[in-house]
Amino acid sequence: MFRAGHIAFIFISFVLIAVGLFVTRRIKPTIDQLIRVFLPLALVCETFKLLWIIEIVPIVDVVVEGGQLVYHETGAFSPYLMTQHLPIELCSLQMVFMFLSLVVKDPMWKRRLHALIYGSALAGGLLAIFLSSIAPDFETAGEFLTSPFAWEFYIYHAMIVVLALYIGLDKECDLRFADFRFPAMILVFLDLLSFYMNSILSVPVFSGGEVKGLAYALNFFSSYDDPLGLTLATKSQYLLYLVVRYVVGTGFFIVMYVPLLKRGPSKDTSDGLRP
Repeated sequence: MFRAGHIAFIFISFVLIAVGLFVTRRIKPTIDQLIRVFLPLALVCETFKLLWIIEIVPIVDVVVEGGQLVYHETGAFSPYLMTQHLPIELCSLQMVFMFLSLVVKDPMWKRRLHALIYGSALAGGLLAIFLSSIAPDFETAGEFLTSPFAWEFYIYHAMIVVLALYIGLDKECDLRFADFRFPAMILVFLDLLSFYMNSILSVPVFSGGEVKGLAYALNFFSSYDDPLGLTLATKSQYLLYLVVRYVVGTGFFIVMYVPLLKRGPSKDTSDGLRP
């Protein structure tokens, strides 16, 4: 992380964000119009990612020979997507949020969804650009910069940052600082849900009816392992990590709404979430 290729993509991402924001501010589409453009582009990016990372693997029979597990290929093959690539990370969920914002007509819920996209896409997109999950997968800058998968990754995240900034700047939407409360509740819910998803999709190893370890572990929302790679070997260490994680995460998320303070308190109290 933060090697030459990663730094280059950070620069490229901010160029894309600057250009995207300049163009959208000049054209001045409504938020719905912009989402109608960005949502299909996001689906194209997700489809490309799916086709790029899917693997064709042999179907095997597992037998015990000489006290060891032996895998015998059956001659059949199947496409397989590693569970870590399922589109249930915060940035991938932006496609769901965008779709809901188009189909929901109630003004109060539409505003809530816009506030959710603004905070989560801005925070998630920026974190993904700086703390790239794919950066460690590349040996050299040349390999990184010529990878179509890497370009898809940074184009997608630059796009959702542009959408978030456009929503935040939109005078008709007129988000206020107090609008962070609904998105914050949704993110806490999604974070708690990720604990269940990680356990369901991980592969435990049992001995004598007890879990001895994991043969394969998932880490959606970084709820199991921290992004810094710290070793958390005991429950007390892990619980301390969770406390720090929630404090830092909540603080960072709220910072996304600080620029909206200049607009003053909300005039609309109909949703019960704004003063």
